[in-house]
Amino acid sequence: MDEKTIDVLEKELKDNPKSIFAHHRLALAYWRAGRIEDAAKVFKALLELDPSNFEARINLGTLLAQAGYLEPAKKQFETALNIYPSSTEAMVNLGLVYFHLGDLQKAKEYYEKALEQRPSWPPLLVNLSTIYIEEGDLDKAIALCQKAVETDSEFSMAYNNMAVAYYQSGDIQKAKEALEKAKSLGYPVNEDLEKAIREAG
Repeated sequence: MDEKTIDVLEKELKDNPKSIFAHHRLALAYWRAGRIEDAAKVFKALLELDPSNFEARINLGTLLAQAGYLEPAKKQFETALNIYPSSTEAMVNLGLVYFHLGDLQKAKEYYEKALEQRPSWPPLLVNLSTIYIEEGDLDKAIALCQKAVETDSEFSMAYNNMAVAYYQSGDIQKAKEALEKAKSLGYPVNEDLEKAIREAG
């Protein structure tokens, strides 16, 4: 996003200070330009004008999470879920935040709630498989990844997680096959994992 475009959007907001659309466009422009603090400030101003704006709330939470502000991000996603209690997007985002906060049980709760509504969504299945890998329930993790690739045969992260689970379960041949598939699809596999699988096989 070039500065000239941002200048235009800033003027648009200055001329229309109560415009939700102008706020949103400028916040997104700042975000794309890497101006995180500016983007957050404009999203917050938008939410003061329209507290129930779900999209802005999710965007602000995502921006904060990406910047490492996990607790403030969690608050935004919780508010979004209060606005729309059936929102899969808010549940998944809360699951991600709790995972990064180290609360695997809470993360799993939100992922499983979301899974009730979107039982075949590959990113959600793989996110949940990560929890089961952490917990050592490798068969469950593998089953989730297999379900993900049944829906999307090119979902590379599913093959990566499958490789991790197979390796930890001792099935080196299947771990190797899954890792090669992840690599062939362009997934940036972990070098230590690749070395460990190679040396074990």
